[in-house]
Amino acid sequence: MHNDNTEPFKFRCLICGKAITAEVCIDHRICTIDQLPEEGHDDSDLLPLGAIEMTSYGHYGTAFFDPCDDGTQVAALICDDCMEERSDRLMYIDKQRRLSPFNKTMDELNEQAKQRRAEHEARAARTPAEDIPLDKNGYPDPVYAQSLIDRIEQYRKEKSPGFHDISHE
Repeated sequence: MHNDNTEPFKFRCLICGKAITAEVCIDHRICTIDQLPEEGHDDSDLLPLGAIEMTSYGHYGTAFFDPCDDGTQVAALICDDCMEERSDRLMYIDKQRRLSPFNKTMDELNEQAKQRRAEHEARAARTPAEDIPLDKNGYPDPVYAQSLIDRIEQYRKEKSPGFHDISHE
C-alpha cells in the first residue's frame, strides 16, 4: 500500500499501519499532529507519541535507499506495540558502536540499574516521616532542617573535595 501523493502524508506505523500522533513545535506552540505539516518541517522537534522514529542514512548493499553520504535520511515511525512484539529481532548499539541483542542487553542494563538503586537506598540515611520534628505550623523544625543541610554538605565535601559552594559567598 502506497501513500496517495495527492493526500496529506499521515503518520502511520511502518509495521501495522496504526495511526500515530506526534507533538511538534509550530509557531512557538506545542501542537499535536497526525500528518506532516503542509510546509516542510524540521524533524528535530518531532516527538511521536507511543511510537519511535527510526532513521537511516542508507547503507552499502541496499538498493532501497543509499544516497551516498549527502546527509539525507529515510525515516519510519514504528508504534510501541510493534516494537515490543518484535523486540527479539532488535539490536542494541552502545556508545562504542558495539552490537548486541536488544532484549538481553536491556535485561542486563535493567538489572544493573536495580542493583545501583538498591545500593543507593542501602547507603542513604533515611528518617521516617513520622520521626521528623515539626514546628507549630506543621513544617519541619528549622534546626532539624539545618542539620540535614549540614549533613548533605559534609557528604558533598567528602565525596567531592574540590566542590566549592558559591551560594554562601
